[in-house]
Amino acid sequence: MKKKTSISLSESLLNMIDALPAKPPRSEIIEEALILYFKSGRARMRDQTDLEILDSISEDLNKEALDVLEYQSG
Repeated sequence: MKKKTSISLSESLLNMIDALPAKPPRSEIIEEALILYFKSGRARMRDQTDLEILDSISEDLNKEALDVLEYQSG
């Protein structure tokens, strides 16, 4: 179910929307842009969590990598 709402956008953004070769309704373009924004936000949060996990165990991972390299060269 869709609900009607009102938003304010800059004139330059509206001009870019209106200049698109395909002429879907503005509301469809804005809805799709918001969906992509929220999907990418979830991916950024997941990436940030992964980075925090790797940072928290980086010393152990580096020690393990050095052990492997020493074993291979010995």
